[in-house]
Amino acid sequence: MRAALLFAITCAGLAACAAPPPVATAADAARSGVALDQLSHGRQLLVAKCSGCHTTPVPVQHTASDWPVKIDEMAERSHLDGEQRRAIETYLVAMTR
Repeated sequence: MRAALLFAITCAGLAACAAPPPVATAADAARSGVALDQLSHGRQLLVAKCSGCHTTPVPVQHTASDWPVKIDEMAERSHLDGEQRRAIETYLVAMTR
């Protein structure tokens, strides 16, 4: 029991220190076929909308095909409109590849 509690505390501490989502570069834009300003906007929204309730997710936490479902699960709670949801999804999917 004590080991499980220590493990949970350690995991929580590591999650709190997680690195922020990566800043998109021109190479990311070229690789993904998404304009750099679109990727930057999606990242900005991700940080603004998600970090208020939990650690901001990073693209490698899920596969590109999983992100749309994950975003759908959180869209209403985070008060995302359609454009914001698409921008965040575009960033996360493009940056997982």
